Amino acid sequence: MKPIASPNRRRIPLAGLAALAALAMSPAAMAADHGSYVLFEPGSDSISMSGSSDDLSRARALRVGNEALLYVRQGGAAYVIRDPATLHQARALFEPQEALGAQQAELGSRQAELGSRQAALGSQQAELGSRQADATPSQAADLARQQSELAQRQGELGQQQAALGEQQSALGREQSRLARVAQDQLEALVADAMRRGLAQRVD
Repeated sequence: MKPIASPNRRRIPLAGLAALAALAMSPAAMAADHGSYVLFEPGSDSISMSGSSDDLSRARALRVGNEALLYVRQGGAAYVIRDPATLHQARALFEPQEALGAQQAELGSRQAELGSRQAALGSQQAELGSRQADATPSQAADLARQQSELAQRQGELGQQQAALGEQQSALGREQSRLARVAQDQLEALVADAMRRGLAQRVD
């Protein structure tokens, strides 16, 4: 998994974790209770998480050195998982989202570059407009021609921006789908770790 610069970059809801702890909660209570998790990368501060700053602070306090660690909180119970195989599987769950995030970042760079070109054209159009105020008839005609050319180029850039925006929307929908898949898979993974006694309760 690639490093995540901000703890909020990947916020994937983790719901219904009460069942994972095998606690005596009703189905309605489990449905209403939304859990949190913090997954630390081994050897770095890169994380994937869903939760509050308090969850992050608590997880950091429980981490030993730069170890890989999965912190999970549900209701009044919190757990940490240090089992290497489980953590490896947990990290793998987020790889599709990381790959998609890289595509979104690349599209974002292209959109920013187009935006810079549009801004430069806008400056040129403004400069031509100021010159048209004091231009002779022949000069005004030439300036109007240049304005028309710039407007055409702006239109072309606008079409490219619209196409990139549609691609970003499609990637955003796919990110949402992948988040739901990762949520279900992470819940199942944590449930299995708890059944096998690999999750340590920490409160």
